[in-house]
Amino acid sequence: MAELAKELLQEIAKDGAKGAFDYLMGKHSSWNNMDNNFDMMITAAEKLQAKRDDHEGTVEQNRTKTTTRCYKKWLSSVVKTLQQVETLRAEYDSMRASNWMHGSNYSSNAITMCKKVERLVEEGDFQGGFLVDKPPEAILKLNAPDLEGFPTLQRSLQEILELLRSDKLKGIGIFGTVGVGKTTIMKNLNNHEEVAKMFDIVIWVNVSSERNDEKLQLNIAQRLKLKTEVAMCPGELANIISEEMKDKKYLLLLDEVMDSIDLQQIGIPENGNGSKVVLTTEFRHVCSSMTERMVKVDRLSSDEAWRMFQQIAAEKIDLPDVEPVARLVADECDRLPLVIRTVASSFKLKDSDSEWRNGLRELEKWPEIEIPGLTNMHAFLKFCYHELKDEKKKKCFLYGALYPADSKIYVDHLVECWAAEGLLGTIDDRWKFRVARDKGRDILGHLVNVSLLEKGEKMIYVQVNNSVRQVALYISSQEPDCKFIALKGEHSSYPQNITDWQEARRISMIEGKLQELPESPNCNKLLSLLLQRNPNLATIPPSFFQNMQKLLVLDLYRTGIASLPSSVATLTRLKALFLNDCPSITKLPPQVAELCFLEVLDIRGCKIIFIPLLIGKLVYLRCLRMSYHKCSNTEDYRDKEIDYKVISSLSRLEELMIDVTPYGHWCIDVAKRVIQEVAFLKNLTTLRISFPRPEILKMFIENRPSWRDHEQLTSFWFFVGCESENNPLILDCLEYKVNRYMRYCYTGNDDSTVRDVLPKTDALELIGHNNIKCLSDFMNVASLNHVRSCLIERCKKITSTIDAEREGEMDILPILEQLHLRNLLLLKSIFEGPISGKSLSKLHTIVVKCCPMLTKLFSNGVIQQLSKLKKLVMESCFKIEKLIELPSLEILELVDLPNLRTTSVDESLAWPQLKVLKIFGCPKVKSLPFSKNNATELKLIEGEQLWWEALQWQDSEVRDHLQSFCSLR
Repeated sequence: MAELAKELLQEIAKDGAKGAFDYLMGKHSSWNNMDNNFDMMITAAEKLQAKRDDHEGTVEQNRTKTTTRCYKKWLSSVVKTLQQVETLRAEYDSMRASNWMHGSNYSSNAITMCKKVERLVEEGDFQGGFLVDKPPEAILKLNAPDLEGFPTLQRSLQEILELLRSDKLKGIGIFGTVGVGKTTIMKNLNNHEEVAKMFDIVIWVNVSSERNDEKLQLNIAQRLKLKTEVAMCPGELANIISEEMKDKKYLLLLDEVMDSIDLQQIGIPENGNGSKVVLTTEFRHVCSSMTERMVKVDRLSSDEAWRMFQQIAAEKIDLPDVEPVARLVADECDRLPLVIRTVASSFKLKDSDSEWRNGLRELEKWPEIEIPGLTNMHAFLKFCYHELKDEKKKKCFLYGALYPADSKIYVDHLVECWAAEGLLGTIDDRWKFRVARDKGRDILGHLVNVSLLEKGEKMIYVQVNNSVRQVALYISSQEPDCKFIALKGEHSSYPQNITDWQEARRISMIEGKLQELPESPNCNKLLSLLLQRNPNLATIPPSFFQNMQKLLVLDLYRTGIASLPSSVATLTRLKALFLNDCPSITKLPPQVAELCFLEVLDIRGCKIIFIPLLIGKLVYLRCLRMSYHKCSNTEDYRDKEIDYKVISSLSRLEELMIDVTPYGHWCIDVAKRVIQEVAFLKNLTTLRISFPRPEILKMFIENRPSWRDHEQLTSFWFFVGCESENNPLILDCLEYKVNRYMRYCYTGNDDSTVRDVLPKTDALELIGHNNIKCLSDFMNVASLNHVRSCLIERCKKITSTIDAEREGEMDILPILEQLHLRNLLLLKSIFEGPISGKSLSKLHTIVVKCCPMLTKLFSNGVIQQLSKLKKLVMESCFKIEKLIELPSLEILELVDLPNLRTTSVDESLAWPQLKVLKIFGCPKVKSLPFSKNNATELKLIEGEQLWWEALQWQDSEVRDHLQSFCSLR
């Protein structure tokens, strides 16, 4: 006030009372302007914050993408600018509180800041988008058998590593007979920590006998995440690959090379920076033409061969009188690892010495199959095939030869094909589709156990080794009932020069460049026709199916066809039709109604208007998968009323999947009425569908009396308050396949219905629920008799797991094995406070991400309950300062924990079972709690090079020992 009085006196002295009045009026005007400018600045800042939050939400929903550098720079500017706005806000509040304002200066600053904020709002539009594909990973780890205990294989690996260290060599060839272990060595090379340090990127490609240069080129381009559609010809793609790799120090691993390859023609540059090519082959001339040095892989020694055989069939070898026979069986395997694994896997199923002796006799007398390059092992593989004994099981195995070697053969699809061909029994009112599917999975498990098929991730898919596939193709050529034609993928047209198509029972032209088909091929014995993944196949001739009356399986997945021809009406015996991911298909022709025995129909990813009326005529349907698609032309749509009764008329339906994207029309138009009809499908055992609101889920349960008895759904994916998602995050984190999953995104208060579903749920994602403060408010004990894994994301009001007032009633998380926490911005105490009984005794994985307010994870009372905890992941928890050691922990991942100081209190107890330690973005961790006597199981340490170099050590020997486990960036 003194300053204002002084200024008034100056004005009076200069211009009298009028001057003072004018001065005060100007001051008042500047105050008003300042208020207006402040409001404008705050409004603009709120828009900027909203735009930033929207963009960050998009980033979170697109986890397979990363942001552009422009976006990162923009985001950094936004953060700084919003901080500056907060500073100006505080200054404004302070001046208001003191009733004195330097109006002109502040107003000018507010205007300047407002313009800056508005400019950032405009810049945040990103017309070209701000998400891009993530760069390719430096190494993709492969499932590789351990070489420990097998010096022959270890020596070859060490010899290759030594050659890789030489700057003079560019190419290394690994050669040896089929089954000797070349691929095993190559996979271990791919995964080796030293290799990760040597090269910027490691590229693995399996090159089978069916390879062509274009496919090899495409595989390399896909590994590099290049946009191949811009290349008009192989030469252009070669230039793109070369440009991408010219500055990279790469290691190219080519497995099963059968002939010389011109790598420069494919696009692999000779950049002179230490890049290398390593290949495996059975032929010396390939090594001579493509490499400077050769490493020969020898057969195992007799002791090693016996040790490998023991590892696989150990428990059966211990049976009385079996070991002497087992040693003879091992000798018959010719010291070849692939043969040992295959034969041992077969013999381990024998339960007595007499069965082993009989198996040995069969193995000894089996004639060799003369196929160039594979003679030494085909007899053994055929023996394992013979050991299947059951004819239908044999045919199931041979069916796998229809698919390209090492490609992913999805289990559900393969079992459906087997079922359609009657290999799993006749499906009727007594033999359900679910029973057939269970039998098919059992057969697959057996084929994997005896090493005729290879198990894929979570048993979602299987693969067939190229050598095993060749045996299967050979056997099928000798069996009239299994006559196959499996054509190479590079064929661009339907071959006309094959004379035995009339005898073929199955024809496969998968994953190629098929562009046209003949008018009316004579295939009157054909049972399965697989044309999947041929995007250039746009049309099917009108009479194409005219002479395929016995066809049972038709697979057109990911082809470019726009419609089915009229001759499809002749396929009256068809059991399985796959049209999924054929986006050009907009409707089903009326002739599809003639497929009266169809059991499986998949039309997901087509543009077929929901729900095709003719589906109602397919009364034998057991499995239906479709997408909710609404006509974009609203005028046309008004004339096409949906007949919801179509669904409930499919009384035999056991499996139903409706993919819902986009979500809006589904909520408004059809969800309630569709689900109402679905509830009355008495035979339904598998359901994947979206419920817009909990009350619709409640209606479904109430209208389905069998929900609470033994006839309940055995498999469901429920999306409550959100659209369908193909790859839920929580399922990617699990090591097993989940049959009962629910994603709950509803933000209202009605959670009662979900408690009827939770007791039957294996995995739960709780997203954006802001009406609960304790996890126990949502998940009580009665509702958690089945839940094994839980992800909690953007639940900002949760502060603890258990309500202290209910501690006597609760035994929270009794069965949970995996817990994932994300974006719990206000989480203050997780697993703290009263926890009764053995509530955490089965928990083996905890993942905590983006919980910035979390101060500590465990209390001393909790540790005793975490007896089975194997994996702990913590990321972006900025207030965490220390952890407490967990005696059973095997994997510890710590990322972006800037205040973490220590991972252990007592070095003598620190992580005795720890195998993997990953630390990134933890600058305050200055030492590791390891000594000569602990962490004896440690195999890998990943971290930043600068962090590792700054660590303090009491014992340099410990540092040197741990250095050998390090993979630093």
